[in-house]
Parts: sequence; C-alpha cells; structure tokens
Amino acid sequence: MVQTRARFFHAEFDARRARPDNAAMRRMSAGARVGLMVIGLVVPVAPAAGQGAAAVPSAVPLQPNPSECEIQAALLGVVGSGCPPIHLQRPPAPPPAVAVPLSTPTASPVPPAAAAPGTLTVPKDSAPMEVAKPVLKAAFRVEFDFNSTVIRPESRVILDRVAAVMSAPAAGAIRFRVIGHTDAVGGDAANLALSERRALAVVAYLTGQHGIAANRLEATGRGMRELLLPDQPTAAANRRVEIVNLGE
Repeated sequence: MVQTRARFFHAEFDARRARPDNAAMRRMSAGARVGLMVIGLVVPVAPAAGQGAAAVPSAVPLQPNPSECEIQAALLGVVGSGCPPIHLQRPPAPPPAVAVPLSTPTASPVPPAAAAPGTLTVPKDSAPMEVAKPVLKAAFRVEFDFNSTVIRPESRVILDRVAAVMSAPAAGAIRFRVIGHTDAVGGDAANLALSERRALAVVAYLTGQHGIAANRLEATGRGMRELLLPDQPTAAANRRVEIVNLGE
C-alpha cells in the first residue's frame, strides 16, 4: 500500500513538473517580462571595470615628439595659419543620454478650433537638448628619472611646446588639468602618489619656466588605474601625462 502511494506521489510530482503553467514557471515568466520592460527603458548602466573607454573619450595619443601645431590641434581644436592640415584620430564624444518617462501624463483634448491649421504647439516647459562638446585632451610621453619627479631633458622640449600653445592668443584664459599616469610596476598607493607628484612637477615647470598663470593649471594623479594598454600593464606607453582642456 505504501509503495503504491509512493508511486502515485512520484507520478503526480513528475506530471506537475512537466506542466508549462505551474507556479514556478509563471513566476519565472513574470520575471522575464519585468526584465524586458527594464531593458526597454534604455536606462544607462555604469560600465564594468576596464570598460569605461566607451563612455568617456580617451585622450588623443600624440607621437613621442609632437610638433607645436599638433599640440595646438589636440588641446585647442584649432591650428595656426602657418600650420599644415592636421587630422588627429580623436575618439567621438558619447551621445547624450535620453531620459524616457515611465508614464505619459494624460492631457485634456484640445478643441480643433484652439490652434490654427498648420500651427505646431510647443509646450512651455520643453527645452532644446544640449549636445555635449567633445573633450579636448592629449596624452604626452613625459619621461622622468626612475622613481622621481625630475623631468628628463628630452621631455622638457615637449613641455616647452605645450607652454607655447598655452601662451598663444588662441588659448586665451583656458584652464588645463594635468593628469599623471604610471605603469603597473609597484603598488597602487605608491603609484598614485608618484603620479600626482609628477603632475605637480609638470605644473611647476610650466609656471616656473614659462610664466603660465598658476590659476590656469591644476594637477592630479591616477597612478596605474587607467592604463593606456591594459593588456601590457608594464609597457612604457602607460607612463604618460595627459593634459585636458577645461575651458575658460
């Protein structure tokens, strides 16, 4: 008798499990529908670690010995009259995020006589969409002595050209941010501190040697947190200085 009931129970359990409309399947189906609705809202999702390049345009990587015209094009977006045409591979700015309302407020119907034929009525609270301007920033190979903030002579020549661009009339009172980067050799805290000191050394060189106003420059360090070549963490290209145009 017990065996007969056991066989009946197992047969009934298997039959319920095989039914497509059981409670578990209904809960899974409801969850899938909720997930599709969330995706349909086009909600911006923060990029995972190592995937931020698509959201934030990277700096224009200049050659080891860039000309003053190339620096001007990268940092100011224009070139002087004596410069040849320059085409920089600048990453495009990400498109602006468009917010989609969850629900549309119900509006009372407007009589046909309220608006003249062919007239477009624009709500008062609507505003034109602002398009983000491209970020002007360039990456330079600024060499320092090992584990120090002493700028090597070959890199001072590059910074001399950077200072000439910053002093040009086209630059006006534009402010700049100097960002130091290191490779992945060593610890995170040590590299972060070293990159900030090196950025400060670049600012000190531009202000001390070329008279760039100190209030036009700021310095920060990112250490090894934004490697230019993540698949080659110890490559020399990761040791760089970026300069970002902050506007006036």
